[in-house]
Amino acid sequence: MKKWKRIIALGACAALIGATVAGCGSSSSDSSDAAADTTGDAAVSAEAETASADESSSTVAAANADNDFTPDEVYTIGYNYYGVGSYAITQLANNEQYVIDAFGNDAVGLSDDFQVDKIVQDFENMISSGCDGIIVWLPADNLYETVINLCEENQIPFVLADKVPTDESIKDELMNCEYFVGAVGPANAEYGTLIADYALDQGWTSCIITTNSQGDPTDTPRVDAFTEEFEANGGTVATTVYSDSQDNIQSYTENALVANPDVDFVYGTGSDNGIGACAAVQNQGLDTPVLCSGLDSEALELLADPDSPMTFVNGDFWISGTMATVLLQNYLDGTPITQEDGSPVWVDDILPFEVSEDQYEDFETYFINQYCYSYAEIQQMSGKYNPDFDYDAFLDVINNYSLEERIAAAQN
Repeated sequence: MKKWKRIIALGACAALIGATVAGCGSSSSDSSDAAADTTGDAAVSAEAETASADESSSTVAAANADNDFTPDEVYTIGYNYYGVGSYAITQLANNEQYVIDAFGNDAVGLSDDFQVDKIVQDFENMISSGCDGIIVWLPADNLYETVINLCEENQIPFVLADKVPTDESIKDELMNCEYFVGAVGPANAEYGTLIADYALDQGWTSCIITTNSQGDPTDTPRVDAFTEEFEANGGTVATTVYSDSQDNIQSYTENALVANPDVDFVYGTGSDNGIGACAAVQNQGLDTPVLCSGLDSEALELLADPDSPMTFVNGDFWISGTMATVLLQNYLDGTPITQEDGSPVWVDDILPFEVSEDQYEDFETYFINQYCYSYAEIQQMSGKYNPDFDYDAFLDVINNYSLEERIAAAQN
């Protein structure tokens, strides 16, 4: 039996703005479900809503019931998400939708149906539907130039949420694009390093990595940083398993375990990879521990289950979507947030924080079962409605975030 001594490391990227947050009204919408106000055949259906969204909807409504916020102007904001069925992808979309709702805007949320070739088509559909701005999620560097050209040709402002390009030349092109508002993403390399350090602390020196397609801008930094840290300190990566779809994760990992049954652990670079690795380990009748980057409700349930191989989870709870949407809102409101030199915001270093066993119930209450921000707090993140909110305040939100602060804010 595993002891409930495990640590959940979470990355997040937003927080209350301290004294600048005053009680301010509410949104005209109570929805917390991804793509609750969408158009097109690919819109998220009721069947696609996650358990987290279902459980939190009534809490969101109750938490924002006293708000009476009326926006000066309503925008239509588009966002894409890679497909229906992944908790991680849906939670990212939920966080974006929540900010859109908080400001009383309309949304066009389109599923890419897990098809890279469909992503550009979805952006074209968002533009043709009259979106005032777009939140962009791209899994491959070679797609950025097309999206940049589309937004420049149609004069549509856009932000990057969660995934940012690894190619510096693409970053340079983005920073010189008139309609690029900014980017917000986690410190993916740090997640891999933390996993490696945790494993080494346990005395584990051999592993299998299970990850998504090669070149993924989120997973590749995790794989590279993990491998560098692990091997520099005596560890050996037996093999790295690349899966091109969720359906392949378990079977591909099982094949790797058959070939390498004596490894000390398996590292899944995303929540789907970690969950699939757990199923693979159990199906093979092994007791190999699984470490995972990418937090979701199922990963937490596995972590809490003493009979599960899940041993450690870190991730960011996809708050990058929240803050990227805040950037776009400020641009549309005429109070753009820029760096001191006037260039777009570029944040790609959202660090993880830890939640110990005795804090787990609070984390479940204030992050899983509800959103960790009220509409009033989100509304104060626009310079139009809160003149004190600027670039420094935006960074303060990111730098000052903590589980304890969010719990205290929710309880007050």
